[in-house]
Amino acid sequence: MTLAPGTRDIQVVETKIEGRTVRFVDTPGFSDTHLSDTEVLQLIADYLSAAYKQKMKLSGLIYLHPISDNRVTHHSTKNLEMFRYLTGEKNLKNVVLATSMWDKVTAAEGEEREAELKSKFWRVMLAMGAKTARHHGTHDSAVEVARLLLKNDPFYLQLQEEMGELHLLLKDTKAGEKVWEDILQMKADHKRELAEMDSMMKSFKAESKEENKSVIDALREEYQRQIEALQKTLADERRMKDQDIRQMQDRINALENKGGCAVM
Repeated sequence: MTLAPGTRDIQVVETKIEGRTVRFVDTPGFSDTHLSDTEVLQLIADYLSAAYKQKMKLSGLIYLHPISDNRVTHHSTKNLEMFRYLTGEKNLKNVVLATSMWDKVTAAEGEEREAELKSKFWRVMLAMGAKTARHHGTHDSAVEVARLLLKNDPFYLQLQEEMGELHLLLKDTKAGEKVWEDILQMKADHKRELAEMDSMMKSFKAESKEENKSVIDALREEYQRQIEALQKTLADERRMKDQDIRQMQDRINALENKGGCAVM
């Protein structure tokens, strides 16, 4: 399973390595430009839940980081944090931290950035058993990265165990808690900024100066952008709640099919 930016849906690619059938499951990364973190988490959770029900385990995970990025951004560190929440610390020994886009940098630049990743941003994960590799964008290179995982004992991710064995709602898993926390923070931030802009517009309007017109117009445009951002955040909040309701209904249906009963 790989977590990479740019992917907009779950994609499964099957190939043969040394006579063994290997399936690469490519998932979107968090802080994606097209999907919210809630949408990404829901996509991954739905796929992993279906795999858990079919008793399909993973042999390993590949985290892709473009070495062409000249600095590690907040989005990159958040993506890595979410990856750890999904995986679970006990499974980090089954992780390969792979760098890509080596053809976009000089050898010296790439090695310097790789060294920084290992010594700073990936240090804890490496100490817990994760491995590193370079992916050069070719089939042979992908096979070499995959070989690092083929001898692993199949396992379930932390998210699968939380939802499948502990019967936690998505919002109550480690990954879900982080996304939910961010949703509530963004909602509060949007509401605060809207209140501040509303107060500013009223103040400028009260002065009735001609030169204030352009300022008020700019504030109105920004106000509308904040309204749209708040609407997206509220949609993510509803999406998480709807997911919880769907999970609860699935459990009720499962119990009814087994002849049991659910106590709410």
